[in-house]
Amino acid sequence: MEEEVVEAPLAERICPRCGLPFVAAGTQAAHEEIEWEVRLVRKGYRRQGYRRTCACPGVPARIVAAPPARLIPKGLLSVGTIVEMLRLKYKYHLPLQRILGLAQDYGLTLSAGTVCGIWQKLEPLFEPLYLAIIEATRQSGQWLMDETRWEVFVSVEGKASHRWWVWVVVSAISRVYLLKPSRGATVPEEFFGWEEESQTCRFSGRLMVDRFASYKFLAVALMLAFCWAHVRRDFLMFRPGADAAGQDWADKWIERIGELYRLNEARIEGGRDLKAPALPAPFVRMDLERMKRPEYAQSQQALVQQVAALAQARAAQLAQGALPLPRRKILESLREHWAGLTLFLDHPEIPLDNNGAERAARPAAVGRKNYYGSGSVWSGQLMAMLMTLFQTLALHGVDDRGYLTAYLMACAQSEGQAPKDLTPWLPWNFKAAPPVPPAATARGP
Repeated sequence: MEEEVVEAPLAERICPRCGLPFVAAGTQAAHEEIEWEVRLVRKGYRRQGYRRTCACPGVPARIVAAPPARLIPKGLLSVGTIVEMLRLKYKYHLPLQRILGLAQDYGLTLSAGTVCGIWQKLEPLFEPLYLAIIEATRQSGQWLMDETRWEVFVSVEGKASHRWWVWVVVSAISRVYLLKPSRGATVPEEFFGWEEESQTCRFSGRLMVDRFASYKFLAVALMLAFCWAHVRRDFLMFRPGADAAGQDWADKWIERIGELYRLNEARIEGGRDLKAPALPAPFVRMDLERMKRPEYAQSQQALVQQVAALAQARAAQLAQGALPLPRRKILESLREHWAGLTLFLDHPEIPLDNNGAERAARPAAVGRKNYYGSGSVWSGQLMAMLMTLFQTLALHGVDDRGYLTAYLMACAQSEGQAPKDLTPWLPWNFKAAPPVPPAATARGP
């Protein structure tokens, strides 16, 4: 905390009778306020030299402190400045030109080419860390997945448009963003290690998705759950153009699904593990001992009965020969995806919907709105890496400014390479540590 002493005007510090001055006699508290102070400083570094004071043989007559480690040789921007620009771009989603405008307001004129040249050199530094987070995510055993469009304004052989896709993978330990030119099944195939011959995946577990076709082949290898929020959305979208009878039909289904959510939440609360640390929503840990209690059995039974009532209503309505086609399509989709929609009955750790993945896709949607996409493949990949880092750091409550500064300084001290051991740099393992001071450099006698 800084303190500023407020001086009285000179005229008030003179005796009005004799003209002699008042003298300072301590201070009195007034108030506190927070000043937001941003400044850019051009720093020059000088290396301290040292002359020996002994006459010992074989000892250099003079040594000079080693130069500070630099992330980019001859680079103009410090690690701190690079970190702030990355935060503005990939955490707060400001376009680069707006970032450059902010810098110019504080007296620094930079070209977009200069900044992009620096950022391009960062991609190989973040890539090993990014891949390590992806590998840990694959092994986590439970995921939510979604995708949203992205533009990459380059021509790619075999691709007719600039439309790419950001795929989002949500786990209990991470938020992973994958930039891919395709929205096809090849992306989940690659992520889960699909083996066509054996129809198995290298990684096993539970996956929650919407009803998009590119995921459905995974049902033979993973526990593939489908989203009830998308089912509810079918009825909500049907309602505005329907007549009174159709609206009443949709309202009843929406009410049934709402009751399903209520009963499932009651069941989870009755069996949640209260001793273990809580997982980030929508993931939960269940306690096997609490799940053996009669109260849990009752909530489970109520949920089973509600699902059975939904199935009965669906079957009865589909059996009606005069059912209007729009209603029939909604109910046929419900029947088609029923197995994936009801996996949560036997596996309470599976959420009812994919809303967690849709929320995680929001940063990509905001970036797309603010700066439209990426001008190159490398910049798009850097976007995916930095969004993965920022969102995963936030998930674990890690200060992203301190983390990125420490990581890039470690890269600088490793001669511009990513640290060989990335385990302590995984966001869930990271603990801030003081930087390692540079060694001195000896000069000849």
